[in-house]
Amino acid sequence: MAEMAVTGGEDRYTQIIFKGRLDTEGVEAIETAFTAHTAARRLPTIVDLTEVTFVASLGMGMFIRAAKSLRKHQAGMVLLGPCEPVARALRAAQIDEVIPIVGGRDEAMGALHVG
Repeated sequence: MAEMAVTGGEDRYTQIIFKGRLDTEGVEAIETAFTAHTAARRLPTIVDLTEVTFVASLGMGMFIRAAKSLRKHQAGMVLLGPCEPVARALRAAQIDEVIPIVGGRDEAMGALHVG
């Protein structure tokens, strides 16, 4: 099961922290809230994956849809700190060609042009 927490810099950006598995059950549990905090807010978004142990294609699709919606509103999204198995899966699916994968918070803030 996945857990989601939302933090951020007030009206400058959103940071979403995931924990657990973004498998079918996990995505179903958080997708509506994730969309509300990304596409609906239209702010640059950091998606913290440091505590995610697995991401399925449904999770990747959720990221792609949110990133495309944000891009329409001149806001970006980055994926922060996935563990090596999750990073490999994201790269194998070529998610990194659509959404930057970054290693640290400073890199994420720079990629989104928020300070």
